[in-house]
Amino acid sequence: MRERSLGDILNETFVIYGKGLRGFLVIAFIVFGPVNVLTFIGPKASLQEYLATGSISGSAVAFYVIAAIVTVVATTTVFSAASAGVGQLVAFGRIDIGACFLRVSWRIYSLLFVSFILTTALVVGIGGAVLLIPAIASFAFLLFASMALPVSIYEGSKYLKALSRSFDLVKSNWKRVLGGICLITMLMLGLALVLSIPSLILVPSESDGLQIVPTAIQYIVGLISNAAAVTVAAIAVTLLYFDVRIRSEGFTVDKLISELGVRAPGQNNTKSLVG
Repeated sequence: MRERSLGDILNETFVIYGKGLRGFLVIAFIVFGPVNVLTFIGPKASLQEYLATGSISGSAVAFYVIAAIVTVVATTTVFSAASAGVGQLVAFGRIDIGACFLRVSWRIYSLLFVSFILTTALVVGIGGAVLLIPAIASFAFLLFASMALPVSIYEGSKYLKALSRSFDLVKSNWKRVLGGICLITMLMLGLALVLSIPSLILVPSESDGLQIVPTAIQYIVGLISNAAAVTVAAIAVTLLYFDVRIRSEGFTVDKLISELGVRAPGQNNTKSLVG
């Protein structure tokens, strides 16, 4: 494993996504398949419409709270499993889907705790953007805590230690990590925009009756969009995490294999995908 520029990391993200496409899609579809059904069983009016009118029912509030929690849990699970898949591809050249989910279950509580903290910081940062100091503090925290999920997955650190370890890794490479996170964010925004086009074109009309074909297409497009966005983000962040460790402590494939704690199925030797 060698040091890479941010451009190399971005390019390697799509190389790895292409090589592990089937595995990444299965990981995402297993989780997001059932979760995306929430889109079609919830209140007919959007949350924005409720907020605009100033009137919202208790059942709608309960639905949106539950949907938000389920979405965070699902996104964390897919992100973490895909991150584990990146390590398997780098070390062994293939993805063991069962091992990915087993890795997530190993530290599921820590992963969820860290994810909820990061989500809260993001909401505070965006919601408090008009207040300069809270917004800066929130985004600074997000920057330094950005490696916490991969730390928990690969190093087995529990939530507080994962956050502390992330801060230690980022503080000596914060400019590089900041550039990487900005690139990843722009990539996600562009990807989300492109993938949302079919959904916008095929929005079902407000007429009564179930419109099976447009609804099915919306479901499939939403599923693909979620799968692509989260897995690509997981790959990019994991590669950035590897690069930071390579630069700060000479991270190697042997060390990666040791941390994964698994052997390549049917293989006696290892070959790095990104060398």
